[in-house]
Amino acid sequence: AHGVSAEDPAFLSPPAVLSVSVISLLLLAVLVLLAVYFLRLRKQRKADVSAVDMKVPNGFLEEQEQQTVVLLPQPPPTAAAAPKRYSAISLECLEDEYRLRSADDGKLFREEYNALPASYAEGTCEEANKDHNQEKNRYPNILPYDHSRVVLEDPDGIPGSDYINASYIDGYKDKNKFIAAQGPKQDTVADFWRMIWERKTATIVMLTNLKERKEEKCCQYWPDQGCWSYGNIRVAVEDFTQAGDGSKAPRLVTQMHFTSWPDFGVPFSPIGMLKFLKKVKAVNPSHAGPIVVHCSAGVGRTGTFIVIDAMIDMMHMEQKIDVFGFVSKIRDQRSQLVQTDMQYSFIYLALLEYYLYGDTELDVCSLEGHLQKLHNTSVPLDRVGLEEEFRKLTNVRIMKEDMRTGNLPANMKKNRVLQIIPYDFNRVILSMKRGQEFTDYINASFIDGYRQKDYFIATQGPLASTVEDFWRM
Repeated sequence: AHGVSAEDPAFLSPPAVLSVSVISLLLLAVLVLLAVYFLRLRKQRKADVSAVDMKVPNGFLEEQEQQTVVLLPQPPPTAAAAPKRYSAISLECLEDEYRLRSADDGKLFREEYNALPASYAEGTCEEANKDHNQEKNRYPNILPYDHSRVVLEDPDGIPGSDYINASYIDGYKDKNKFIAAQGPKQDTVADFWRMIWERKTATIVMLTNLKERKEEKCCQYWPDQGCWSYGNIRVAVEDFTQAGDGSKAPRLVTQMHFTSWPDFGVPFSPIGMLKFLKKVKAVNPSHAGPIVVHCSAGVGRTGTFIVIDAMIDMMHMEQKIDVFGFVSKIRDQRSQLVQTDMQYSFIYLALLEYYLYGDTELDVCSLEGHLQKLHNTSVPLDRVGLEEEFRKLTNVRIMKEDMRTGNLPANMKKNRVLQIIPYDFNRVILSMKRGQEFTDYINASFIDGYRQKDYFIATQGPLASTVEDFWRM
């Protein structure tokens, strides 16, 4: 190794080294400070100039990208993105498509729903917006289009007497099969019954309650008893008998009222709605005029009902469904039909239910023949019909995301079978013990009867640790 002697001219003593190092650091610090100062001064001048050049009348500065940022190429501002379309779904693919759309908390359902046209671009609402008609609208933003509105007879020429907030809506193949209407207001009940009479309607479908969450959704347009008059029309409750003036024969009108559709939601199961729809189809005569369907605004639940009816008809005729296409079509007749993505996904659930299980209701007189059929072997599957029918029940999806309470660590030990947990929406909730958390849980569920809600409680056999909870329940 090469050594350095004390006499070597390149050698510096420790004090000299320290002095040089300190001076170098001071010079470096000064240079850095000067550089920072000039950079800030330069940026400030640029900002001041930009602020003057970019002033806009509202006093704000327009947002601009820094030139140093690399921007991805974008289409020209004038180029409108083509609306996304969704194709019809064959019935054999329906179950898989439903599961795909339901994944990730229904993300694909929301995307499909949001791709729907909100309204008819060429639709006008001039009649609905006239001064003498505005008070007849329950909601100022739910108005019928001029080209598809129901026009009442106007023998006296009174301004606005031909107006009602109602629209013709096509069925699957039948033109103007339905009339979608808002729930009558106090001052439009007479107009509502004029429409029923003039359009020869035999069936009214009501999908709202008179009040929900203490808010009026619809005015009662039928008498509690006896006979009430609405304009020139007298209405008496039997099944639903509507009579005109003395010179006209009475006409039978049946009102079907679905009472269990929750406000701001959808029914938990589509079974009740499917049975209700079956009864509507059964009572409506083939020669009758349009079926009048109404909720409160006449778009959300009303549109959902109409789409389910149309798509079931399409199932039978074409072995496929086209929910997106049909909703797009009828929104040209009344805006906002099917009002939420939740209602949109409920349509698919109802159609899947109908496809998988069909109509399971039986007349008593046909029960014996049906049982004989079920006991026969299903040839392609080599399976007895009863086994095949039971197998279909296994397709019912278990919604584990709705079993959160029963799966809490503090409650797991209260479950006899870990795979059998009550759903949160219908579990029996016990009163909490003072100062003790998680004491409101028991493995038990409310179950509806044929006509009564929560008629039964289905529960596990008590464990030694849950006997007290059982008796509290």
